[in-house]
Amino acid sequence: MIPLNEPNPHMSHTKIHTNRSPVSRLIAAITLWFQTSSLTSRLFVGIAILFLADALFHSISSWRDTEILGQQKKRGCPNYFEYSKSIHPPLSEGDQQLSYMRPEPDCRTFRSKAVENVIKDMKERLADPDMARLFENAFPNTLDTTIWWYTPHDKRTGYPRTFIATGDIAAEWLRDSANQLSVYTPLISSDEHLKSLIKGAVIVQGMYLRFDGYLNGFQPPAVANFKKVPSSKDTVSPKPDWNQVFECKWEVDSLASFLDLTNNYIKYSGDITILSDPIWSTAFTNLVYILKTQSIPTKDEHGRALVAQYTFQRDTMSGTETLCLGGRGNPIKGGTGLIRSAFRPSDDACIFQFFIPGNAYMAAELERIAHYFEIAHLNGPSTTARSIAEGIRKGINDYGVVEHKKYGKVFAYEVDGFGGTNIMDDANLPSLLSLPDLGFLSVEDPIYQNTRKMVLESDGNPYFVNGRYYGGIGGPHVGLSYGWPMSMVVQIRTSEDDAEILKLLEKVVSTTRGLGLMHEGIEINSPTHKYSRQWFSWGNSEFAKAIIGLAERKPHLIFKDEYSQIPYRVQDQPWYKGI
Repeated sequence: MIPLNEPNPHMSHTKIHTNRSPVSRLIAAITLWFQTSSLTSRLFVGIAILFLADALFHSISSWRDTEILGQQKKRGCPNYFEYSKSIHPPLSEGDQQLSYMRPEPDCRTFRSKAVENVIKDMKERLADPDMARLFENAFPNTLDTTIWWYTPHDKRTGYPRTFIATGDIAAEWLRDSANQLSVYTPLISSDEHLKSLIKGAVIVQGMYLRFDGYLNGFQPPAVANFKKVPSSKDTVSPKPDWNQVFECKWEVDSLASFLDLTNNYIKYSGDITILSDPIWSTAFTNLVYILKTQSIPTKDEHGRALVAQYTFQRDTMSGTETLCLGGRGNPIKGGTGLIRSAFRPSDDACIFQFFIPGNAYMAAELERIAHYFEIAHLNGPSTTARSIAEGIRKGINDYGVVEHKKYGKVFAYEVDGFGGTNIMDDANLPSLLSLPDLGFLSVEDPIYQNTRKMVLESDGNPYFVNGRYYGGIGGPHVGLSYGWPMSMVVQIRTSEDDAEILKLLEKVVSTTRGLGLMHEGIEINSPTHKYSRQWFSWGNSEFAKAIIGLAERKPHLIFKDEYSQIPYRVQDQPWYKGI
């Protein structure tokens, strides 16, 4: 700043150069006022300035919390939670007349050329305009609305960092976010910005898992400068850092989801260097420690209770939201090879804590990561991963396969190793229905086929619900009156029966209540298809994966005549190859 002239002893004020900038003049005028005003006046004005500054700071913070998400470039963007409750033109030209649900481009939280290319390709090919609209809304929904914070180069880590909200809840779930992003990973070799975004998501998950591997949901990073939504602050041991943790329900599939996101990133980017990064490798070390800890039995060989390595208690009226026996849950047997899980992917408490779909998911992802460890010449972690995976597979075969009176040999949903067995399935993933999707086994596996038949009948699955207007697999999370569209999507992905697939597609497309988005649950006896959670980003990604999968393996079911015999793979498209 240009210094002020020395005061003239013959003048009652300080002279200011007239050729200075307006800012310099203002600063000089303020300085002069402080020099000549009374102490009382200066104190009064100073206090007023502090109040104004505080108000301005909170105004900016509030604006940041509600409007500046991800890569939005425009102020005043609508709150998508409210926006997604209403119909917006133009409507689709099919019988359903589905709403257009994408925010305008400047209000999207992330934009990808590759994703827009896929949308263009599918709109051109899909025969049903309602299905095309649902895909157009659902496929980009995670990028459009849930990238609440992303930086391509974080000064602290030197890496990109990404925070993925679950949608209508201001927190990130490890499982939800991995599934939300999974539909985009096949595109990352053609889109460097998308590749950076997903790498940033892996890094952020790793940063949290380094310190607390029991969490299932976490708050936005402090550097993101978002107002945090208070968590329930349950009674948990080990005690979490509630400034970072949103919820600390131990779910084995949460850690499997971290590996899944990493595996998909490596598969489609070819970047195995992430395995040697200190953030990721420390997270993996902590993951292995927790898997070994959570295979310890409840009692020793003399029947004496061992110290619980994890406990959870919540002050609640719902039995599915807390654990019995002082927060440790029902006992498990040792030496099974299986990993305890206190909660399911629905966030409901396990009855028997060897949760079979979660264990299957973990085994499959450990086998995948072991392969990449070997490519990276990291033999120690590879051996560890394969050893744990082999133990889990043996444990599932030994304890998780049971004889059902009606369906023969099937996979149980939960067991305890003592003979306790829970026969059911839940819509949330991983599920028994999704076992082939997880890469754990082939869809032709005879035990899986028995299990699939069982979980898709009300006689075999207590949470398969049928009503006058809807049906499907639900779960205790929202009660016995709701079926989840996500279960139908997984049923599509695990079926080779054209008639079954077409029937399910019609049901999924026709029950969005005109909104053109996948909902969490549909009320089975509601003629207007009453729903829970109209903005369910995870479900949107699962639907998009089903359509992209059908485009490759059964294009004749969904494409126009001229495209019906041409399988669609993004890797074959000219834009993907840079042609």
